[in-house]
Amino acid sequence: MVRARAWTYDGTGLAWLQERLGRSGTGPGHVVSELVPSGFEAYLRIFHRFEAVDGSGRTRRWQTWAVEGGIAFHSELSHLSLPDVHGAAGERVWQTEEGALDGRSRGALARLLAGMTGDQDVYFAYDLAALSWGEEGPLVRRSRLADVESVREEVKGRVGSDGPEFWWPQDRSWVVTTDCDLLSTYVGCSNETAERILGDDELEALPVTSRTRVDWYADRRQGFRSVLR
Repeated sequence: MVRARAWTYDGTGLAWLQERLGRSGTGPGHVVSELVPSGFEAYLRIFHRFEAVDGSGRTRRWQTWAVEGGIAFHSELSHLSLPDVHGAAGERVWQTEEGALDGRSRGALARLLAGMTGDQDVYFAYDLAALSWGEEGPLVRRSRLADVESVREEVKGRVGSDGPEFWWPQDRSWVVTTDCDLLSTYVGCSNETAERILGDDELEALPVTSRTRVDWYADRRQGFRSVLR
């Protein structure tokens, strides 16, 4: 999550975005405003799809898993609140990625946003990953939205296989943020774009607000009831 940076953003492609990020304030944990800039009509959480570790290609959605376990599917749901991810023999059966929206969901999101963005260029940026990998400043690439996988492959040797941490179009009409420590991606966008994302069968998403908790223990604070039964 939020850490002390070893650089400033003046003159970088991330300067505008960092100026509009908030902080967690006095409350516990971390919130959406630390990840996604202010000023958007709508904010969403996109859950990273679980995949079977046996290589079968099987996937599992958070909502299905939650309902099967009698857990409320809500905007602050933590993977720690889901039923055990291990099989009868104790082996791990399902996994999902920190810091990277799964490829299937990433492709679906890129295609959907392309319909809203048209031909304008899109920026793909790495911040904490660049810092962690010893870069001298944020790493920003400008390309077409359809090139997200090519950009990921190009920078993998410099910042790893996560991310992009931030992507946004030239008109800044939306921002996608995937923090390196989280199992969900957050989006700031227009109401129209939000409706399209929420209605897409390939994406598992819920509306959030700028104050929605995003950390692993979001729904484990005292007094919060996530269990349906």
